Amino acid sequence: MSGPGDLLILAARRLPQGRYGGSLAGIGAVGLGLSAVSAVLADPALPRPGGLLWGMARSHTQGMNPARTIALKAGLALDTPAYTLNMACGSSLQALILAAGRLAEPGAPPVLAGGSEAMSDTPHLVPGLRWGFRMGHRQLPDVMHQDGLKCPVTGLLMGQTIERLVAKRGITRLEADAWAAESHRRAGASPAGPELAPCPALDHDECVRPDLTRADLAHLPTAFEANGQITAGNASALSDGAAALLLARRDQARGAPALARILGWSEAGVDPLDMGEAPVPAVRRLLAAQGLGVGDIDLWELNEAFSAQLLVCQHQLGIPEERLNVAGGGVALGHPIGATGARIVCTLVHRLRARGGGLGVATLGIGGGLGLALLVAVDD
Repeated sequence: MSGPGDLLILAARRLPQGRYGGSLAGIGAVGLGLSAVSAVLADPALPRPGGLLWGMARSHTQGMNPARTIALKAGLALDTPAYTLNMACGSSLQALILAAGRLAEPGAPPVLAGGSEAMSDTPHLVPGLRWGFRMGHRQLPDVMHQDGLKCPVTGLLMGQTIERLVAKRGITRLEADAWAAESHRRAGASPAGPELAPCPALDHDECVRPDLTRADLAHLPTAFEANGQITAGNASALSDGAAALLLARRDQARGAPALARILGWSEAGVDPLDMGEAPVPAVRRLLAAQGLGVGDIDLWELNEAFSAQLLVCQHQLGIPEERLNVAGGGVALGHPIGATGARIVCTLVHRLRARGGGLGVATLGIGGGLGLALLVAVDD
């Protein structure tokens, strides 16, 4: 599906991403989201949004409809509609896509979209407690594990599906570890700069280890299968974060310069066992609709849920390594589930601006076998 060329991104800010149990722990997804939204609203030159679409994949303990809480605490008018979207890893990218689609409707106001996730604060549950317990042990399911890392269709953890996918596609652990080390190196060598919103608790991406080597990674045990290749070092870091973007039509910009234009978007579905390569059909569908090829895209942000999964997609699409995740990805920066889609768009827009403009694609795979992709342009 394509969007009209006058759909603009007027602001794109994200928080520094905190490591699991680190500096952002205890703030909560609403608190993190409020910081990101407030950073965007702080610019008086920008138009005020008339709606908030917010991604959050682990909203337990964050109250009913966290988007509404964020909107009101950020000072938006009482008549501002707001809703929370859970599409697992795709939550905030889908929020952006829906916001862009809404703006295409006549009379629609500017929209704030993004997402937040506090993975450090996800709770454990006590199923059955409401009706009382008698004798016997009870389990305390981990929300992040049960509702985030395990596919209810296949019964497998995300990492287990990736083990099967990379075995089928021929990616080796040496390749995966090499990309993981490179992700950390790139992140360490590429200060985030203008995309970062101020955060009193943290001023840098806390998971990044720029001195990490392939030799360091080679010593780590596998996480899911004894003879597999996924480790804690070549999988995305559990983390906390938030990102927010302001979208408007050109006639609503009030003279504010556009950071980028949204040109189109796409969705795709694959077998849940192959969820890691769902970005491939999503990207192919998007490029075909725009009459573009992979070589026409100047920069790519493809979420690194797992290094090996990224390499599967890169190989199938033929993405040049020097154009892919140039400032590091989820392995180094972290993957705060509900925030990641918006985060990669923030990074993409600001990296395109730093290089002087061009076309960029942000894409990710989603548990259950779904893929999303978004095409943006930054003018010279």
